[in-house]
Amino acid sequence: MNAEVVHAEGKPRTHWEHFTRDGQLGVRGVGRSLEQAFEMAALGLSALITDPRSVETHEELEVSCQSVDHDELLADWLREVVGAMASRRLRFQCFVVRLDGLNLFGHGFGERAGAERHGLDVAVTGASFTSVSVRQGPGGVWTAEALVDL
Repeated sequence: MNAEVVHAEGKPRTHWEHFTRDGQLGVRGVGRSLEQAFEMAALGLSALITDPRSVETHEELEVSCQSVDHDELLADWLREVVGAMASRRLRFQCFVVRLDGLNLFGHGFGERAGAERHGLDVAVTGASFTSVSVRQGPGGVWTAEALVDL
């Protein structure tokens, strides 16, 4: 399942996608910058629960975290997003991330879950992430991905 793709003339596409590896579900964010890849990975994670296009922006999540490397930073960021989905029952439409070295400052925009607007209310209790990988590929394209166990 792919999200809507943002096209820019002559530049790589920014998008998220779901994938499977060894029978486990994963999320992948791709962007022209590391920040965009983190934003798209979080959006892909959110899309496992609710279609982001069905979410309005009435609530804001503010996150800051730091880690020893980009892989761990991605895992920490995604854990924060899942935590907000579980504890505050938030569903997200979009994310904005700013990185300063290995310090992440992020915002998620969305609303509280509601069966009428978001379909059946899927209970999120937490998640674990494995095979976390952040890398820069050809043409400067960044990919941030993780296997997810909700």
